[in-house]
Amino acid sequence: MKPQAYLPIGGLAPGLISMGAEGVHPLFESFWIRRAFDRIEDGLIESESLILAHAALKKLARLRRLDSMRRYLETLPTSTVDVLVFLYFRSVDQFLETQPPNIH
Repeated sequence: MKPQAYLPIGGLAPGLISMGAEGVHPLFESFWIRRAFDRIEDGLIESESLILAHAALKKLARLRRLDSMRRYLETLPTSTVDVLVFLYFRSVDQFLETQPPNIH
């Protein structure tokens, strides 16, 4: 992946969510997304993973570059990344629900 320029903290999360609404998900590898949804469908998300995901979100919020965030995600347990993927897509869904409908 091409290195990303500096992104201000205040604009990073909303930017990732709006890109996600367009179908672009630069923070997560494709196989992470598939794995997370498979595990969620199978009911394999545990409460401990939720606690670890909360701490990971705090750490991600302090990182200023997308490439730093991706490197950090690679150090996390699989179950924690799965929860973060789920929360990300939930945020994308909530964002889309608040947007006016597209009339084509």
